[in-house]
Amino acid sequence: MAIEERKGKKGITFRIVAYDGYKLNKNGNYVQNRKTKTFRPPTGMTLREARKIARQLDIEFTNQFAKEQASGTNMTLSEVWEWYKKYYAPNYLRTSTIYTMQTTVEKKILPEIGHIKLGNFTTNRITMFLNDVVIIKDKKTGKPVRPIRYYKDSYIQLIYSKLHSLFDIAIKQGWIKENPCENAIKPRRNKSKKLPPFETEQVKDLLAKTEIFDTYNAVIRFQLYTGMRIGETLALTWNDVDFDERTININKTVNYINKEFLIGPPKTDNSYRILGMNDTVYNLLKLVKDQQDILKKELKDVWKENNLVFSLDTGGYIHRANIKNRLDSLTKNTNYSYITIHTLRHANATLLLMNGVDLKIVSAHLGHNDIKTTANIYVDVLKSQRQAVAQLIDFKI
Repeated sequence: MAIEERKGKKGITFRIVAYDGYKLNKNGNYVQNRKTKTFRPPTGMTLREARKIARQLDIEFTNQFAKEQASGTNMTLSEVWEWYKKYYAPNYLRTSTIYTMQTTVEKKILPEIGHIKLGNFTTNRITMFLNDVVIIKDKKTGKPVRPIRYYKDSYIQLIYSKLHSLFDIAIKQGWIKENPCENAIKPRRNKSKKLPPFETEQVKDLLAKTEIFDTYNAVIRFQLYTGMRIGETLALTWNDVDFDERTININKTVNYINKEFLIGPPKTDNSYRILGMNDTVYNLLKLVKDQQDILKKELKDVWKENNLVFSLDTGGYIHRANIKNRLDSLTKNTNYSYITIHTLRHANATLLLMNGVDLKIVSAHLGHNDIKTTANIYVDVLKSQRQAVAQLIDFKI
């Protein structure tokens, strides 16, 4: 709320300003929706009286919009998002998660339903939105591409989960009582195909292809042997590596957001962990260190000291896309060209489970939040283990 006192040829006027939520400006940014009201004192009214009335009008004008928003149902989804960004996200979400959510919400959700007030949302309205947003549209015309194509079901699930989160916050703040996303019908138009497992012989072949040393090959081998998340690997610094104790301390991750490398905490509290080093990993890191020391001397004028374990030849952070490109080139024309960087992590966990390592230990090794997460991801491996145990019991009997 604000009062702007202005002097003109016709005397003094008071411009009263209040704010009614947020709106989308011509640049596609959310800005406060400014409302104004002008008070012109009648002839003969003293300046003191005029200012007193202006203050009263300011209070009434501000309360008019505050009253509408206080009920919650008159808040738009865009206003909920602005509140979420300001108060919830900075306190509870990682930087990378905020970025992902912001991209999803501001590009896919708000342009379609951001203007709708909370009180006007129904389960049917959410169903209609989801079944519309699943259709891939031309970026210029906004019309469905021809022939009609659909986003992956997993992508629609992502949009749904972000929208669900916004309504959950609205419930917790007392703005609404129920989440309209509950019982909404999610489209099933483009289900992701389940990829075949990365078999032991294929792992051996990839290890053979990465025997010649360079940093990118070293990262790929390191991923297979440690099962770490790629962001954790690329954030490792030499003070995280203890060669005497043969341990690796995982305490951070790196993400590339808005053309900048950002260091943040690991994915979950359980992601803070210490891994042991076998001889292969120990020797690999020793080799990385030796090669890096040589580069530091040769490129001392351009070397950027970040103390990174895995770095560019000038000491800078490696973009995970570089590792992806190397992996793609190595697996091209093989029967496992479908694998991703994350597959290497899964391969590590699968090999541990197949060799009888306890599920609880594997869960801690991976840095999962709880053992259920591990069990759900590796349900097929656990099933095959159960069958092997059953056959063993039958054999023993």
